[in-house]
Amino acid sequence: MLSKEKLLNIFTDEDIIDATKIFEKYKLAYEKDIPVFSNAFYPPNIWSYFEKILNSNNFLVESNGLFPEAERRMISFNNNYKIEFPIDIIKIMNKSNFSNLKHKDFLGGILSLGIERNKIGDIVVKENAAYLPVINEISNYILSNLSYIGKSPVEVTLVTDMEDMPEVEFEEFVINVASLRIDSIVAKLCNFSRSKAIEIIDSGKVLIDYVKAKDKSQEIIKGTRITVRGSGKFLVGDIIGETRSGKQKVRIKKYI
Repeated sequence: MLSKEKLLNIFTDEDIIDATKIFEKYKLAYEKDIPVFSNAFYPPNIWSYFEKILNSNNFLVESNGLFPEAERRMISFNNNYKIEFPIDIIKIMNKSNFSNLKHKDFLGGILSLGIERNKIGDIVVKENAAYLPVINEISNYILSNLSYIGKSPVEVTLVTDMEDMPEVEFEEFVINVASLRIDSIVAKLCNFSRSKAIEIIDSGKVLIDYVKAKDKSQEIIKGTRITVRGSGKFLVGDIIGETRSGKQKVRIKKYI
């Protein structure tokens, strides 16, 4: 069984509160031998740790954000009977012909109701509508209370058919890098000089899987999510070959 002391040594101060809450859910599921779900969505650095460390043939640990490649996910412990995750999908449709609501507008509208950010999963915006997973205990509250975002009237409905869900959209491109070090990759992603990339890494503006990058020489692997504050969020894909000069060609997806 995972100890709380070990957990405290793994996570940074900004994540330890969330990690401790999840630990208590894990402990309950383990000791009582019952399925238990987290009551919030968590970023990859948290849910991936619990999946990697605790998942086994005898104790099932899973995460779910409903969208393919979802970043924010709910965690389940010991859910051997495959009980559905307590998540609803809300669709918010902008009914105004005079405004174009963006991701930050839809998020702001939800948070203005007094809802905590971790009660909401990833938000996907498509064709003037937002789709968002929410903890099911708050879905009726949103349906009843959200009628405007700013000055724009909105229609809020519950999505019952998962086939109606849009996919997360990316802009795909390839970068050529001399190495897979984080400073080299950030320089190419953002069209910075190497010294500028090192500067923003040292200033805490670069996150690797939602954790602040601390070592500019850290090697990056496939599946890593890199956030550069002010420049965007990127998903590192396959190495697809080399240039004639010996640089590695890396496929990148940028979140739109």
